[in-house]
Amino acid sequence: MFEKNASNDTVSYKQLFEGIYSDEKSYEKWTVQEAIGFDIPFLRKKKKKHPQMTPHWNGIGIGFANITDKSFNMTEVNGISLDAGSSHEWFINVCGKTLPLYQNNIGITSGVGISWLNLRLDKNTHLANVNGVTGVYHAPDDIHYSLSRLMVTRINIPLLFEWQPTINGNHKAFLSAGVVGGVKIFSSYYIKYKDLTTPGKKDQTDKDRGLNTRPLHIDCMVQAGYGHFGVYAKYSPISIFLSNKGPDVQAVSLGMILYFN
Repeated sequence: MFEKNASNDTVSYKQLFEGIYSDEKSYEKWTVQEAIGFDIPFLRKKKKKHPQMTPHWNGIGIGFANITDKSFNMTEVNGISLDAGSSHEWFINVCGKTLPLYQNNIGITSGVGISWLNLRLDKNTHLANVNGVTGVYHAPDDIHYSLSRLMVTRINIPLLFEWQPTINGNHKAFLSAGVVGGVKIFSSYYIKYKDLTTPGKKDQTDKDRGLNTRPLHIDCMVQAGYGHFGVYAKYSPISIFLSNKGPDVQAVSLGMILYFN
């Protein structure tokens, strides 16, 4: 469409509104152009916003723990027979933060946490440091172990690549994988036993520290979940004990996490 101006020239109209009516239905279309001299913000096409990424590290977790070797054998590993049903780990993670890398869907998560690894030996055996080397030993004939347990406490720092797909406008589902480095702050061995030569006598205890457990540790970790709940799996490529100072065994664990976020 055209109109005449004061100079008798023709100029085109600027289309602001178009209505199409057919079969008792109406279809309306608005068009605003900058050429008319002003802008209407609420008619602009809004850019798609991605939800903020939430770190899946802060929380508490518990899982079953076990040991393995390079062949992923989990029955009797280098002389250690573990009571897998009574062996576990639990942890508390704090100070988690995620750095977005791509459209708030992919990021890097890190933080700080503390964990307790408890490994309970089976078959009436225990660990002992003899001549500077940690080995596996059977109890004396008249001694029965009701508890034979190694506990390692660590401070952990993760480096996890995390994927949070946008589903229904939120990031409740997630998958992450990476490594968790650990620094040992304490380790001990605890034995609770009964002397069968003295019936009726209460259980006695014995404690030992160190046992050449490694001061620095690393785990490969995978976790997945939805909302405040997740599952995780961890495997350590290095031994729990120092090289040539104890059995060559790696820790594995599988469990659940309740996130604080």
